[in-house]
Amino acid sequence: MNPVSSADSVEWMRERWEDNGVPCPAQFGAMASLLRATALVTEEVDRVLKTVGLTRTGWLVMVTLQMSDDNARPLGQLSKVLLVHPTTVTMVIDQLEKAKLVTRKPHPTDRRTVLAKLTPKGLAQVQAANEALGAVGFGMGGIDETTADRITEDLRTVRLGVGDQG
Repeated sequence: MNPVSSADSVEWMRERWEDNGVPCPAQFGAMASLLRATALVTEEVDRVLKTVGLTRTGWLVMVTLQMSDDNARPLGQLSKVLLVHPTTVTMVIDQLEKAKLVTRKPHPTDRRTVLAKLTPKGLAQVQAANEALGAVGFGMGGIDETTADRITEDLRTVRLGVGDQG
């Protein structure tokens, strides 16, 4: 067992888990730590995005468009990439379009497909959000690059172990 402060609620719970003979205390502790970290990072990301007038889902859509060719992507692909329901994508695109941050346009070669495309205003807003999030280490300001890389690699192992396809 690692010497950890008794004030660490995750370690406290893991120790009780182990004391009660429940299976997989290390995995339980990892899961509890991951869920707690997710909640805390999400809270910080949401706080920062609020300062630039974006929601987390709106920012995720916009940053996905920013990283796409011509700052555009089919609506159906956004749903798959972001792991959200197509209805959620439609609702978020509606909100972003109303704010003049994205536009819908027809696909150049497939009449059945609609693209979402960042507007110049949207590109500027997503860049401002990225800078604001970068200033707080994307909610992980307390870690260095080496630790961030290790966490990414460790979580890749977890994702693949539970069937993530990419």
